[in-house]
Amino acid sequence: MRLNLFWKLGFAFFALLIAVLLPVDFYAERALRRDYERSGFEQLAAIARIALAHPPQLVNCSYTASREFACIETWVAQMAASGVRVTVIASNGQVLADSQSDPSTMENHAGRPEIRDAFAKGDGQSIRHSVTIKSDLLYYAVRLSPAGAPPVVLRFALPLQTVDQAIWEFRRRLWLASLVMLLVTGAASLLISRSFSDRVDRLQEFSRRVAEGDFHPIEADRSGDTLDSLAVSLNQTAAQLDGTIRTLTEERNLSSAILASMVEGVAVVNSSERLLFSNEGFVEILDLDMPPQSGKALVEVVRQTELIEAVRGVLKGEPRVETEIVTGTLRQHFFAVTVASVRAAETSGAVIVLHDITELRKLERVRRDFVANVSHELRTPLTAIQGFAETLLLFLSTRGAWHGSPTICSSFQRWMPTGWSSKFAA
Repeated sequence: MRLNLFWKLGFAFFALLIAVLLPVDFYAERALRRDYERSGFEQLAAIARIALAHPPQLVNCSYTASREFACIETWVAQMAASGVRVTVIASNGQVLADSQSDPSTMENHAGRPEIRDAFAKGDGQSIRHSVTIKSDLLYYAVRLSPAGAPPVVLRFALPLQTVDQAIWEFRRRLWLASLVMLLVTGAASLLISRSFSDRVDRLQEFSRRVAEGDFHPIEADRSGDTLDSLAVSLNQTAAQLDGTIRTLTEERNLSSAILASMVEGVAVVNSSERLLFSNEGFVEILDLDMPPQSGKALVEVVRQTELIEAVRGVLKGEPRVETEIVTGTLRQHFFAVTVASVRAAETSGAVIVLHDITELRKLERVRRDFVANVSHELRTPLTAIQGFAETLLLFLSTRGAWHGSPTICSSFQRWMPTGWSSKFAA
């Protein structure tokens, strides 16, 4: 099922909002975690400075049979009141005291990164999982070098659970606010997309009406946006298209009326020798049963080979071919055929014009018959005159009495066609 523009725009707005909120949540969570971790280390560093200002008494501290330093435990308990975990580690990694666990059960801490850094550089920090209390912690350790006693490390730790809870609370509020914003903007986007899709549907309906020949203009929204400009442009295009179609229709009707009223036969064929157009005169001249269909082969319509050869000559490249054809058996009709090439932008073909010259051929036959009849009727008297003039010339030439016969004979020779005198004499 195809989605209409309304739902497409709605889904697009929702997808855009979610695509914006997800990166915001991702980067905000990491930025907030970094801030909390930095604040935690700063807090631990501040406690460490206080601890260094008031260090435990390690020189006179009694070591009991239970392997606990009572004086250190007292100091650790006091420092743990600040809300952090406090641990004292000897230089060999042994845990001397811890505010949350029994030191005798704890592993050696010599390999812990913050302990190594503290003994090497004076302080160290790390974020890692505590094997003892099974939790992620922020660790900050400082080296304490009391006079008359071996150095120890004072380590302070904050659980990351507090940071995770704060971040979760922030994310919960962020997503709650995002959900509210998503609902509000989603409703607004649906309203906007509904208005937009309605206007697009109106333009689509207008395009459909134009395709069906209805050029009634669409009402513009006067909103001044792109769709309003598009509606104005479509109205102008439709008006120009309407005028062009009206002009072309008038020209086509005029051309059709002219071609239909022509006595001459007119037909148009394409480069494949198929008829594209023929008027009534063409049908009557060739004595066709019905007007040929457009696209029908010329050889299926025309039986005169002279006409077909003339068309083929033009299609092969000749600009113009003229010939004659004869139709009918009992009553013959003569037609002058003119075939000219037609060249368009992407098509080519030939136009055929058939002109009736039957009356002209009849007049030529009458002229020939008249000349033949006149020649036959004048042959006897002209021959007699010529013979009389020659006899008279022969008779009078012996006496020199009259000199008119030579004039008659010479005039007769000039008037009579060449060869008549010999034919008449015979």
